[in-house]
Amino acid sequence: MDLSGAIIGQYHIIEQIGRGGMTTVYKAYQPNLDRYVAIKVLTPDLVESKNFVARFEREAKAVARLRHRNILTVFDYGRQGGLFYLVMEYVSGGTLMERLGWPQDLDYAVVIVSQVGDALAHAHRQGMIHRDVKPGNILMAEEDWPLLSDFGLAKMVEDSPKLTASGASVGTPQYMSPEQAQGLAVDQRSDIYSLGAVLYEAATGRPPFGTDSPMAVILRQINEPITPPHTLRSDLPEKMEGIILKALTKSPADRYQRMEEFLADLREAYPLPANRNMVHQGNAQAGPKRPPAAFEPAPTPVVTPRLPRRRPFPWTGVAIGLVLLLTLALTLLLFKASMVPLVSSPTDAVATAPSPSAAAFSPTIVPLASSITEPVAAVPTPSAPLRTGPSVATPSPTVAPSSLTVVPPSLTVVPPSLTVVPTMPAPLRQPQDTAQTIELRVWQADGAEMVFVPAGEFVMGSEELGDDERPAHRVYLDDFWIDRYEVTNERFARFVAATGYQTEAERRGRGWVWMDSDGSTELTTGWEEVEGADWRHPHGPDSNIGGKMDHPVVLVSWNDADAYCRWAGKRLPSEAQWEKAARGPSTPRQPFDGAQDRAEDDAAPGHGRRYAWGDEFDSARANTSESKRGDTTPVGSFSPQGDSPYGASDMTGNVWEWVADWYGSDYYSQAPLTNPTGPATGTYKVLRGGSWPFNEVYARTPFRYNVKPDYTYDFAGFRCSSQ
Repeated sequence: MDLSGAIIGQYHIIEQIGRGGMTTVYKAYQPNLDRYVAIKVLTPDLVESKNFVARFEREAKAVARLRHRNILTVFDYGRQGGLFYLVMEYVSGGTLMERLGWPQDLDYAVVIVSQVGDALAHAHRQGMIHRDVKPGNILMAEEDWPLLSDFGLAKMVEDSPKLTASGASVGTPQYMSPEQAQGLAVDQRSDIYSLGAVLYEAATGRPPFGTDSPMAVILRQINEPITPPHTLRSDLPEKMEGIILKALTKSPADRYQRMEEFLADLREAYPLPANRNMVHQGNAQAGPKRPPAAFEPAPTPVVTPRLPRRRPFPWTGVAIGLVLLLTLALTLLLFKASMVPLVSSPTDAVATAPSPSAAAFSPTIVPLASSITEPVAAVPTPSAPLRTGPSVATPSPTVAPSSLTVVPPSLTVVPPSLTVVPTMPAPLRQPQDTAQTIELRVWQADGAEMVFVPAGEFVMGSEELGDDERPAHRVYLDDFWIDRYEVTNERFARFVAATGYQTEAERRGRGWVWMDSDGSTELTTGWEEVEGADWRHPHGPDSNIGGKMDHPVVLVSWNDADAYCRWAGKRLPSEAQWEKAARGPSTPRQPFDGAQDRAEDDAAPGHGRRYAWGDEFDSARANTSESKRGDTTPVGSFSPQGDSPYGASDMTGNVWEWVADWYGSDYYSQAPLTNPTGPATGTYKVLRGGSWPFNEVYARTPFRYNVKPDYTYDFAGFRCSSQ
């Protein structure tokens, strides 16, 4: 029975948001406190025992007394007719279960498990055992802020007629302790076993005993040894493996006896950085500004783009430039009048061929040994400047034009790969980059082309516009590879087919879509949350990605992007990696020591490109609002004329790209100067590169945008990187 639209007590039910074997969960509105809540209604056939009412009230009161920052708060409980319900804080961030399915960063795994362990230790000290610790009962208020739910629920229904008749036990087989699986008495050591199973899954990507039938899993829990986690994850520290195995010991007597002992060993074996913030302020749920019409859920607020400041026009510099141009013109006229040739003899001529123009650019492919048969993606040719997306077919080698010098066979390459060595077109105001080597390889896991970015320094940030881009500062990065193109619908579809992954937009049933004004008074240009919009239906339920498999995937959150990159054995690039790959190396005219005029130094050509191709914007080289395309374009459509110095395409425009870092508006003032990775925690994640509905100001290589990691928009996509 769906209670959507009903009123229970003072709570107005809006929609069903979850369902399990024992309860159904609804989102509801509480008018007197002007807030959303979650209401958990117990399944009627579980509440038929004669002692249930007394036990329900006793356990509900005990749970409501639990106060801990990692325990979901219970506000109220009640009964209406035959319905028994609990009222809890509403959290919209999903559960830990939705983030698992592949090995997690150990930092993240330890942060989450430690907080859940603290919550359980607090409950154990109050005499309460959870009995059903699992990822699905760990709600995520923020990316690294878990809230443990369903305390007391198992105790409420443990002797219901339905369970007694079936001989079943309360709990979830994959995380149930052996003694609980056998129907024996349990204590806090059973919760330790269950949390150990959660840590095992976070570290290895799978639960200890798989996902067979419930009875098969229970029998394995009781009788079979655990697969050592290091066989599933080779970089797992030996001490951490020992802790996991001790927590998962079959006999409670051989396990950790207290949760505090488990946590102490875990934190000693894998200490977290001192600046890892695990204390959060405020409430996880947001109340509406006004009662929602017909009690419909209020939309998530859109993060409004920050408009950057404009610097005053440099009239003095223009005047000086005009004087210099006039002087140069007069000098040339005098030379012509005196008939003096510019090159006096053939020996004065430059011996090497000039760099070709962007229109004539064609890379030379140096093949590897003939024994390598791995297919690689096609490289654009001069006859096809607009690319229709990366191909997985083996290409015919592109013949180098006579103006390019063939690379000698002594060139070092990284197998299995191709080395692409063009003479790059001279970028605008970037004379130091007139020749640039591009190294290219194909990543086996997802078939993506990747370009190589060598180790070295570059100047990150800018003094031009936003305060969060300041100060411009020199950064050293180790070498890395980055996807040549944004991840396409085709590649994302392969990931989904291989893993069964559901994006956050699919799970919620809605996403944010750009709406152009049609001239009416009812529709204005901007983003609207559209039911049924997700990566397969980028404009709503009536749209699809047919004919757009070579377009970048959109309506993916940071969490979705991170899941794909992990599946492929890669990761999202750091903010610094992305910026270097987009704007190129930097060689300032004088040492950057912070004492010089930063604005003057930032304007120097050595500070890398303002856009991927150079310092002057050109709408013919990128998909931004100026190009008036109104949607994404196939990846590589502006290659090579819009490529970065390292050969990465669409670093300017098409879609905003998620990067790994949390956003900090003042991070640059305190960031490390070697391999920075962003703040340790935060509320928003960074996106880079601009997008099709944004203008060229946002497409500048140093521009920083920020959005919550679980938001899904039709302007956001991603690419991956690897060391």
